[in-house]
Formats: sequence, C-alpha cells, structure tokens
Amino acid sequence: MSDDTRQRAGVGEHTAAARRVLLTPSAPGALAPGLRITAAARAAELTGQPGLAARYRAWAPQGTADGDPSLTAAVRDFTDRVTLAPGAAGPGLLRALTARGLDAPAVVALAQICAFVAYEARVVSGLALLSGEPAAEPVEPSPAPASVEPRRPSEARFTLDELSWRPRIPAVDADALTAGQRAVIDAHATLSVASPYYRTLLHDPAALDHRTHVYNAVMYGRGGLPRAERELATLLVSRANGCVYCASVHGRKYAQLSRDEAAALRVLSEGGAALADDARGRAIARFAEAQTSTPPRAGADDVAALRAAGLTEAELTDLVHAVALFGWANRLMLVLGDAQPVRRPDAGVPHDPVPHDPIPRDDTPRNDARDDARESCSGTPDRTPRTGDA
Repeated sequence: MSDDTRQRAGVGEHTAAARRVLLTPSAPGALAPGLRITAAARAAELTGQPGLAARYRAWAPQGTADGDPSLTAAVRDFTDRVTLAPGAAGPGLLRALTARGLDAPAVVALAQICAFVAYEARVVSGLALLSGEPAAEPVEPSPAPASVEPRRPSEARFTLDELSWRPRIPAVDADALTAGQRAVIDAHATLSVASPYYRTLLHDPAALDHRTHVYNAVMYGRGGLPRAERELATLLVSRANGCVYCASVHGRKYAQLSRDEAAALRVLSEGGAALADDARGRAIARFAEAQTSTPPRAGADDVAALRAAGLTEAELTDLVHAVALFGWANRLMLVLGDAQPVRRPDAGVPHDPVPHDPIPRDDTPRNDARDDARESCSGTPDRTPRTGDA
C-alpha cells in the first residue's frame, strides 16, 4: 500500500493521491461516488484482492447509492470487461455508458478507476509475494461476471513500427484548456498537449497528474532494476494484455537500451519463450506474464526463480511496480482509443503495419524522463506527432 517503505520516493504518495481523486473527488460530476467505489471494489475482487476491495468500500460516504439500475449495470459490465480482458474491450462499452448519461470526463474517470485498481492490486499482491505472504484470495463477486474471453492480437499484428492512437471519445480541445489542465501539462516534461492520448486523459487532470508522477518514478527512477529490464517487463505485459501500441513503443525502447533489436523482435513475436536461454530474462518473463493474469498467477516459485537469477530486493520491487504499472497503462490505451499506423506525407494510408526501419543506435546514456520523452511510453519520437505514454 501507499505506506510501504520499499517503494520509490513519491510512488506511495501519488498512488494514495490518485486513489483519493478517483474515488472521492471534490467534484465527482456524472459518475457518483457510490458508483466509483462500487467499480473499484468489484475490480479489486476480480483481481483477487478482497481486502483491498473492503478498504475501497470503507471510503464510501454514508447514505450514497448507485442510482439508476441501468447505469449501475453498464458500469459493472464495463468494470468486468476492462478488468478481465482489456484487449476485448471494444467501443461498444463506451457507447453503453454514454447512452446512460455519462459524459466524457465520467467515462475517463471510470476507465482510470478500473486501470488504477489493476495497478494497485498487483502492487499489493507483488509486494506480498516478496515478503513471503499469500498474494491473492480469489473471490466470486456478486453477481458473477459474464463470461469474458480474453482476446489478444495475433503475433502478426505486433510491430516495432511507430503507431498513432485515435481516441474513442472526444479529447479535450488543445486550444481550450482550463487553468488546471494547462498546469498539469506544464508540470511534466513527459506530457504534451499535442498528444490526443493526453488530451483524452485531461478530462480528469488530477488523475493524470498523479498517474504521471507514479509513471515517471517507476520507469525513470535511477538505480534498481536496469532500465532495459524495466522495458522488457513492460513489453511482456503489453504483449500479454494485447496492447499493440504499448508493445510497439516499449519494444523499440527495449531494443535501444539493450542494443539488440533482434531480441526485441523475438520477444514481440514469442513472448517469454524467446528468453529460454537467458536465466535472468526467463525469470523476469515468467513473473511478468503470470502477474499480468487476472487474478495474478505469480507465486513463491516465480519469486524464487528471480532471486536465483540474481535480482536484488530493490530490483524485485522495481519489477513488481513496472509490471503493475502496465496493468494501468495498457487498460487506458486499449479502452479509450485505438492504435493505428502512422500516416506519412510521402505515402498512402497503410491498412496494416509496414516493415519497420532499423532502430538507430545511440551510445549516449539517457537516464532521465526529459530525455526519454522523445521516444517512450511518455511520448513518441520528435519526427512524428506525440501520442502519449502507454
């Protein structure tokens, strides 16, 4: 939880702040506090964390009610599908919410809640595993969730090509930002108003602000798990969740940091199986892929394999957070928009990813978020429109 001393500086603080602004905001708008907390608690139960669900429910103001039964049912269906199978969460889920009165800020807030719980539940379970404690207690929420078949794009759809991202709901107008929205953009070197992804998340600027603090600390913090291995973990999680956009960005970043584009392509194609001959990489993949399941399947044997491969306690903690973070990131990307090939002025509009160009090698170490904003999940390269982090 937010007071765990193993977390990087700022992660616990901004995780707690994100929880607060998502579940009990001062101006909840069309998504009432009761529905917010109902969604969070249900997502936590589906992710094997009934204790976390109980803590969320304790935040509910006395006398709150969910309201319109049809909206409650739509929120529950959205929560189930985003939690259990984000890659199968089509635009119809958003239409069902807007048809029942939720506006764009409320839809973004609900997506953030489900995605945030995916992150927090995996931090809780991952840190419990590191302490030798039980990681998850699967329960069956009532009513039981509808059967949701996880769907992942075929390996042929994953690519190292640069992709763009188109929102499924209207993004905030770049020329009409409120003072609060502008302040969030200006506060973070990794954010850009040119990004349709960030302008979509700006419907809930407070949540975006705290999420960005967490993201930057986990992905760019000095020391701990080597940066290349953080990118490897996020590539594996993105592939497992079926997030083509995030896999593209983090596949390129892993290739750059590892100086091995061929390895990135193999992981993109085969997942953890591509790392069979690398004990450390194999252990990272085993944990990342198991922890990405809902509920997570990682266990004591997976942690033992990581320790046997030489990961320190600081590196293990970083791995737990990187894997959990992309439970959050992938769900936002998959639910709120769609990845598309980049339109180039000298070519027609491709319908499928085109063969990628070789990745330029850069021998200059890049250790901070401002450098990585040029090409990371916090921004696409300078030569293309910036889309956003994944």
